[in-house]
Amino acid sequence: MGQRMAIELTTFIPFDLEANLGRAYNRAMAMLPADGWACLFDHDAMPTTREWYRQLHEVIEHRPDVGLVTATTNRIASPWQRAREADHDNHDMAYHRKIGAARLERRTLLDCTETKGIGGVLMMLSRRSWELAGGFVDGMLCVDHMMHFAIARAGLRVYVLESLYVYHWRRAHGDALPSTVPTAKRCPCRGPEPNPTRRIPIVPEKG
Repeated sequence: MGQRMAIELTTFIPFDLEANLGRAYNRAMAMLPADGWACLFDHDAMPTTREWYRQLHEVIEHRPDVGLVTATTNRIASPWQRAREADHDNHDMAYHRKIGAARLERRTLLDCTETKGIGGVLMMLSRRSWELAGGFVDGMLCVDHMMHFAIARAGLRVYVLESLYVYHWRRAHGDALPSTVPTAKRCPCRGPEPNPTRRIPIVPEKG
Protein backbone atom coordinates (compact mmCIF):
# COMPACT_ATOMS: atom_id res chain seq x y z
CA MET A 1 0.00 0.00 0.00
CA GLY A 2 1.38 3.39 -0.96
CA GLN A 3 1.40 6.30 1.46
CA ARG A 4 -1.59 8.64 1.09
CA MET A 5 -0.89 12.15 -0.12
CA ALA A 6 -0.89 14.92 2.47
CA ILE A 7 -3.48 17.28 1.00
CA GLU A 8 -4.78 20.44 2.63
CA LEU A 9 -8.39 20.88 1.49
CA THR A 10 -10.11 23.91 3.01
CA THR A 11 -13.86 24.51 2.85
CA PHE A 12 -15.28 27.98 2.19
CA ILE A 13 -18.76 29.46 1.78
CA PRO A 14 -17.75 32.86 0.32
CA PHE A 15 -20.06 35.86 0.51
CA ASP A 16 -19.82 39.49 -0.59
CA LEU A 17 -22.12 42.30 0.56
CA GLU A 18 -22.07 43.80 -2.94
CA ALA A 19 -22.91 40.42 -4.55
CA ASN A 20 -19.47 40.24 -6.15
CA LEU A 21 -19.03 36.51 -5.68
CA GLY A 22 -15.96 36.39 -7.90
CA ARG A 23 -14.20 38.81 -5.56
CA ALA A 24 -15.22 36.73 -2.53
CA TYR A 25 -13.89 33.57 -4.19
CA ASN A 26 -10.59 35.28 -4.90
CA ARG A 27 -10.24 36.40 -1.28
CA ALA A 28 -10.78 32.81 -0.16
CA MET A 29 -8.33 31.33 -2.66
CA ALA A 30 -5.64 33.85 -1.72
CA MET A 31 -5.63 32.45 1.84
CA LEU A 32 -4.48 29.02 0.66
CA PRO A 33 -0.87 27.83 0.82
CA ALA A 34 0.87 27.30 -2.51
CA ASP A 35 -0.05 23.60 -2.56
CA GLY A 36 -3.51 24.03 -1.01
CA TRP A 37 -6.95 23.09 -2.33
CA ALA A 38 -10.31 24.72 -1.70
CA CYS A 39 -13.85 23.38 -1.72
CA LEU A 40 -16.22 26.30 -2.42
CA PHE A 41 -19.85 25.71 -1.44
CA ASP A 42 -22.87 27.79 -2.38
CA HIS A 43 -24.61 29.20 0.69
CA ASP A 44 -27.74 27.16 -0.18
CA ALA A 45 -25.99 23.81 -0.72
CA MET A 46 -25.53 20.91 1.69
CA PRO A 47 -23.64 17.58 1.59
CA THR A 48 -25.88 14.54 1.94
CA THR A 49 -23.35 12.07 3.38
CA ARG A 50 -20.28 12.17 5.61
CA GLU A 51 -18.02 11.01 2.78
CA TRP A 52 -17.75 14.18 0.69
CA TYR A 53 -14.26 15.11 1.95
CA ARG A 54 -12.84 11.62 1.28
CA GLN A 55 -14.48 11.58 -2.15
CA LEU A 56 -12.83 14.83 -3.17
CA HIS A 57 -9.51 13.77 -1.66
CA GLU A 58 -9.56 10.63 -3.81
CA VAL A 59 -9.92 12.65 -7.03
CA ILE A 60 -6.91 14.79 -6.10
CA GLU A 61 -4.89 11.64 -5.39
CA HIS A 62 -5.67 9.83 -8.62
CA ARG A 63 -6.28 12.51 -11.25
CA PRO A 64 -3.25 14.82 -11.60
CA ASP A 65 -4.86 16.56 -14.58
CA VAL A 66 -7.78 17.83 -12.48
CA GLY A 67 -8.35 21.56 -12.59
CA LEU A 68 -11.88 21.78 -11.23
CA VAL A 69 -14.28 19.27 -9.69
CA THR A 70 -17.98 19.70 -9.04
CA ALA A 71 -20.84 17.55 -7.75
CA THR A 72 -24.21 16.25 -8.87
CA THR A 73 -27.31 17.82 -7.36
CA ASN A 74 -31.08 18.12 -7.48
CA ARG A 75 -31.60 21.65 -8.85
CA ILE A 76 -29.20 23.18 -11.36
CA ALA A 77 -29.22 24.47 -14.92
CA SER A 78 -26.25 22.33 -15.97
CA PRO A 79 -27.80 19.10 -17.34
CA TRP A 80 -24.67 16.99 -16.80
CA GLN A 81 -24.75 17.76 -13.05
CA ARG A 82 -28.44 17.00 -12.57
CA ALA A 83 -29.18 13.74 -10.73
CA ARG A 84 -32.02 12.39 -12.82
CA GLU A 85 -33.32 10.20 -10.01
CA ALA A 86 -33.90 13.25 -7.78
CA ASP A 87 -37.23 15.08 -7.60
CA HIS A 88 -36.21 18.73 -7.84
CA ASP A 89 -39.32 19.83 -5.94
CA ASN A 90 -38.77 17.52 -2.97
CA HIS A 91 -36.99 19.30 -0.10
CA ASP A 92 -37.06 16.51 2.49
CA MET A 93 -33.45 16.05 3.61
CA ALA A 94 -34.01 12.39 4.50
CA TYR A 95 -35.01 11.85 0.86
CA HIS A 96 -31.85 13.54 -0.42
CA ARG A 97 -29.60 11.69 2.02
CA LYS A 98 -30.83 8.40 0.57
CA ILE A 99 -29.91 9.57 -2.92
CA GLY A 100 -26.48 10.64 -1.68
CA ALA A 101 -25.91 7.26 -0.02
CA ALA A 102 -26.94 5.36 -3.15
CA ARG A 103 -24.60 7.41 -5.31
CA LEU A 104 -21.60 6.45 -3.19
CA GLU A 105 -21.52 3.22 -5.20
CA ARG A 106 -20.64 5.08 -8.39
CA ARG A 107 -16.93 5.10 -9.20
CA THR A 108 -16.89 7.49 -12.13
CA LEU A 109 -16.10 11.02 -13.15
CA LEU A 110 -17.83 12.80 -15.99
CA ASP A 111 -15.30 14.82 -17.95
CA CYS A 112 -17.26 17.92 -18.96
CA THR A 113 -14.31 20.13 -19.91
CA GLU A 114 -15.66 20.74 -23.41
CA THR A 115 -19.21 21.63 -22.32
CA LYS A 116 -20.76 25.08 -21.94
CA GLY A 117 -19.89 25.43 -18.27
CA ILE A 118 -20.63 23.74 -14.95
CA GLY A 119 -22.79 25.21 -12.19
CA GLY A 120 -20.78 26.16 -9.14
CA VAL A 121 -22.97 24.64 -6.43
CA LEU A 122 -19.70 23.05 -5.29
CA MET A 123 -16.30 23.71 -6.80
CA MET A 124 -13.02 22.14 -5.77
CA LEU A 125 -9.83 23.58 -7.20
CA SER A 126 -6.25 24.13 -6.15
CA ARG A 127 -4.46 27.41 -5.66
CA ARG A 128 -2.27 26.45 -8.61
CA SER A 129 -5.31 25.94 -10.88
CA TRP A 130 -6.79 29.24 -9.70
CA GLU A 131 -3.56 31.05 -10.51
CA LEU A 132 -3.19 29.39 -13.92
CA ALA A 133 -6.76 30.42 -14.73
CA GLY A 134 -6.08 34.04 -13.77
CA GLY A 135 -8.48 34.01 -10.82
CA PHE A 136 -12.25 34.44 -10.77
CA VAL A 137 -13.78 37.28 -12.74
CA ASP A 138 -15.87 39.95 -11.03
CA GLY A 139 -19.60 39.46 -10.71
CA MET A 140 -21.96 36.83 -9.36
CA LEU A 141 -23.82 35.10 -12.18
CA CYS A 142 -21.57 33.18 -14.59
CA VAL A 143 -18.36 33.48 -12.56
CA ASP A 144 -18.43 29.68 -12.20
CA HIS A 145 -18.77 29.25 -15.97
CA MET A 146 -15.93 31.66 -16.65
CA MET A 147 -13.65 29.75 -14.27
CA HIS A 148 -14.57 26.52 -16.06
CA PHE A 149 -13.52 27.99 -19.42
CA ALA A 150 -10.32 29.48 -17.97
CA ILE A 151 -9.38 26.12 -16.42
CA ALA A 152 -9.91 24.42 -19.79
CA ARG A 153 -7.76 27.03 -21.56
CA ALA A 154 -5.00 26.30 -19.03
CA GLY A 155 -4.96 22.67 -20.21
CA LEU A 156 -6.59 21.14 -17.14
CA ARG A 157 -9.77 19.06 -16.91
CA VAL A 158 -13.16 19.83 -15.42
CA TYR A 159 -14.89 16.85 -13.79
CA VAL A 160 -18.28 16.06 -12.29
CA LEU A 161 -17.78 13.59 -9.43
CA GLU A 162 -20.81 11.39 -10.05
CA SER A 163 -20.68 9.72 -6.63
CA LEU A 164 -20.93 13.07 -4.83
CA TYR A 165 -24.49 14.36 -4.45
CA VAL A 166 -25.35 17.61 -2.66
CA TYR A 167 -28.72 19.14 -1.92
CA HIS A 168 -29.27 22.57 -3.54
CA TRP A 169 -32.13 24.90 -2.59
CA ARG A 170 -31.65 27.08 -5.71
CA ARG A 171 -34.62 29.45 -5.57
CA ALA A 172 -37.00 26.57 -4.84
CA HIS A 173 -39.99 28.76 -3.99
CA GLY A 174 -39.58 31.51 -6.53
CA ASP A 175 -37.17 33.64 -4.48
CA ALA A 176 -35.58 35.08 -7.61
CA LEU A 177 -32.33 37.00 -7.54
CA PRO A 178 -32.61 40.80 -7.69
CA SER A 179 -32.16 42.36 -11.12
CA THR A 180 -29.17 44.27 -9.75
CA VAL A 181 -27.09 41.10 -9.24
CA PRO A 182 -24.00 41.53 -11.45
CA THR A 183 -23.30 39.03 -14.23
CA ALA A 184 -19.80 38.25 -15.44
CA LYS A 185 -19.17 40.03 -18.73
CA ARG A 186 -18.99 38.22 -22.08
CA CYS A 187 -19.72 34.75 -20.74
CA PRO A 188 -20.04 32.23 -23.63
CA CYS A 189 -22.14 29.78 -21.58
CA ARG A 190 -25.20 29.97 -23.85
CA GLY A 191 -25.63 28.74 -27.38
CA PRO A 192 -26.40 25.72 -29.54
CA GLU A 193 -22.90 24.25 -29.55
CA PRO A 194 -22.55 20.56 -28.66
CA ASN A 195 -21.72 19.59 -25.08
CA PRO A 196 -19.46 16.52 -25.31
CA THR A 197 -18.78 14.53 -22.15
CA ARG A 198 -16.73 11.43 -21.36
CA ARG A 199 -17.16 9.05 -18.42
CA ILE A 200 -13.97 7.73 -16.80
CA PRO A 201 -13.13 5.81 -13.60
CA ILE A 202 -12.03 7.81 -10.58
CA VAL A 203 -9.02 5.53 -10.14
CA PRO A 204 -7.24 4.98 -13.48
CA GLU A 205 -7.39 1.42 -14.74
CA LYS A 206 -4.09 -0.47 -14.77
CA GLY A 207 -2.51 -1.68 -17.94
